[in-house]
Amino acid sequence: MSDYETITFDVKDGIATLAFNRPKYRNAISLQMREELPPVIKRVSTDSDIRTLIITGNGGSFCAGGDIKDMGSVTSVDVGRNRMRATGTLLQAVASIDKPVIAAVDGPAYGAGFGWAMLADFVLATPRAGFCASFGKLGLAPDFGLHYTLPRLVGLARAKDLIFSAREVKADEALEMGLVYRVVEADKIMDVAQDMAQAFCNASPTAIGVSKMLLDQTFGMDIRQIGEAEATNQAVCFVSDYHAEAAKRFLNKEPFKFKWPL
Repeated sequence: MSDYETITFDVKDGIATLAFNRPKYRNAISLQMREELPPVIKRVSTDSDIRTLIITGNGGSFCAGGDIKDMGSVTSVDVGRNRMRATGTLLQAVASIDKPVIAAVDGPAYGAGFGWAMLADFVLATPRAGFCASFGKLGLAPDFGLHYTLPRLVGLARAKDLIFSAREVKADEALEMGLVYRVVEADKIMDVAQDMAQAFCNASPTAIGVSKMLLDQTFGMDIRQIGEAEATNQAVCFVSDYHAEAAKRFLNKEPFKFKWPL
């Protein structure tokens, strides 16, 4: 396990697990955490041995957003913009991970913590999970990509509801809205996340990677552009070692390596 103070990070059998680790403060994002997160995200993105990422929080909270105590250090517009530009760089790095990202959310996912969860490809939540774009309560505007992710996940009207009202959405409503993939009991959530992650370790990293990148761009493309991108993606997949092995397994009537566990 890597040596950090505000997060824990572990890689085992192709699965990286990143946990926010300030449970006394409901895993609020401190200035130190902002420094510790970028190298971890860079490693996940660039290490070919890492096949999938699980993001969670320690101590019964996912992430309560930015640490309000640190907000007092923003003494000018320039200081605030520079800090948030660094946040934007981290946001883009997380969004650019071309591997499956699973968020296991227990307890509050507020503010930027909500943003982190919504960047995941699959969000698992316990019954006590709560999602809240809490920025409005502090007279702030959302960050960490919520203006991008929420309209795509739940539509513009519901995105406005969540952002303008700053209300908490519990797990069942989040599931109904499409924010959450599955609601899982707290004592089972990491087991389910691990099972999903292990399945992705047996999937084609090439096929998953190119599909994820194209899906993230699809609302800005027309059908012709998507068709051209699909042709390129498929050509790349056709010549991958994974496809060759999978085709051989099919022809020999052997089971595929990839099997979804749920």
